[in-house]
Amino acid sequence: MESLELIVVVAVGVLAMGWLSRRTGLSEPLLLLGAGCLIGLTPSFAAFALSPDVVLFLFLPALLYWEALTSSVREIRNNFRSIALQSSGLVLATAVAVAAVAHAVGYSRPIAFVLGAVLAPTDAAAVAAVVKAMPRRILTVLRAESLLNDGTALVLLAVTIEVVHR
Repeated sequence: MESLELIVVVAVGVLAMGWLSRRTGLSEPLLLLGAGCLIGLTPSFAAFALSPDVVLFLFLPALLYWEALTSSVREIRNNFRSIALQSSGLVLATAVAVAAVAHAVGYSRPIAFVLGAVLAPTDAAAVAAVVKAMPRRILTVLRAESLLNDGTALVLLAVTIEVVHR
């Protein structure tokens, strides 16, 4: 299957899960996770590999755009210290914790740290879908933190991959 066809299939799937979420009242991130697992188990998608550039330049900006657009710059400035500490400190702490568990399970240290860097950031869209009933200040901190921690995780991933290749 060509990359463009896969992108269309994924886009249609995301739209369908959004529609299904509104119709049934189920959590959209949960439906997307389930649909992704089912698609991943389909034999026709088993051998397909999507270029990381497509994810970085097409899917990630689309997912983060709405959260960035609806976040209040004034509130982010007011809560900058908390946001900065969470978006960097928690990502690093999560990456180290995942790496420690992965190493305990049997992965080598460099591969364990790469896994930690991949799994460390939270998903901005999932945060927005789950925390709608929280107070505005907490919602602002979580939204901004989830946007900034992607950058921290990408830098951490680039560093760990560079260390693994050496």
